[in-house]
Amino acid sequence: MVTSKSDPNTIPLHTVLIISDQMDNIVVWDTLFNQRNCIVLAETNVHDALQTARLVGPSLMLVDLKLPKPERAALLEGLRAASRGPILMTVSAKTVDDIMEANQCGADECLIKPVNPAVLIVKAMAWLGHGEKTSKVSSAAIDQHAAV
Repeated sequence: MVTSKSDPNTIPLHTVLIISDQMDNIVVWDTLFNQRNCIVLAETNVHDALQTARLVGPSLMLVDLKLPKPERAALLEGLRAASRGPILMTVSAKTVDDIMEANQCGADECLIKPVNPAVLIVKAMAWLGHGEKTSKVSSAAIDQHAAV
């Protein structure tokens, strides 16, 4: 497992698990997530990725592995069982069926390769923000309901 440290003066907001066999991508994405004060964990194979997901329960998982369909499906299902965080997956989809299959196996969003790093980070932070908005709305709704 590869980990990196964020700014020591602030509290990290999210834990991001990057699962990729492309070290160049890991380096770029690690930097981008660290700039947004996220704790970044990186794994390069399915076994370690599933183990880390079970142990950490990351806020978001980013999958960028070249896998046969059955292994990809097993990975997505395992990640979904290990964490409730969103799963973003990069795909070299030639058809809409490939994207639909990944979504049915547990990917929340598929990004077609090559992925612009700026687009990826914007989408990832939007997915992470969904959880924050939900929790804020829930607590606000509870407070409002309690006041009535």
